[in-house]
Amino acid sequence: MMAAMIRAVVFDLGQVLASPPDIHSHPAGLLGVAADDFAAGYWDGRRAYDEGGPDDAYWGPLLTRLGLPVSAEHVQLLATTDATIWTRIRPAAERLIVDAKSSGRLTGLLSNAPRPLGDAIEAAPWRRHFDRVYVSALIGASKPQRRIYDHAAADLNVAPSEIAFVDDRPENVDGALAAGWRAHLWVDDEDTRAWLESIDVL
Repeated sequence: MMAAMIRAVVFDLGQVLASPPDIHSHPAGLLGVAADDFAAGYWDGRRAYDEGGPDDAYWGPLLTRLGLPVSAEHVQLLATTDATIWTRIRPAAERLIVDAKSSGRLTGLLSNAPRPLGDAIEAAPWRRHFDRVYVSALIGASKPQRRIYDHAAADLNVAPSEIAFVDDRPENVDGALAAGWRAHLWVDDEDTRAWLESIDVL
């Protein structure tokens, strides 16, 4: 049986498109704390944040752990800085999106991301390359929950088997496969391009 033709290509953001080396060191420097100390608490509570939780509920405990006041200024600084850093995508990754779009496919972004990052994505210059953007905080579900994949497929208006998806987390790839998508575990930009070529997208 022939595989369905791919009609939509969907990318994750973190690592797949953006791999900022200063995601911990830059905000730590703004706060005047050690990068390792900042990194140690960075992912604590992130899922709730990515599913729409408020800024202070996520950044507050990290600030407390660092011995800093949970002020509105600190919370806003961290939320804005974090969002800005994650929107710096690699040039080679941007070329992949452009080439996928040029092939006539729909292009989408499916990211576990909080509301501030969703806003930053909408303002990013590369947003124009995407037909659709799906941010977990705005959907109220995050990968690898089935609901977020079904939401994206329904909005794209294509069959799940006609979606090609790249993500850097095995559990998110497995979630996409369970939802009927074609999915690939990210390695690097060259590998992503090779995979898209192997399924006749590029």
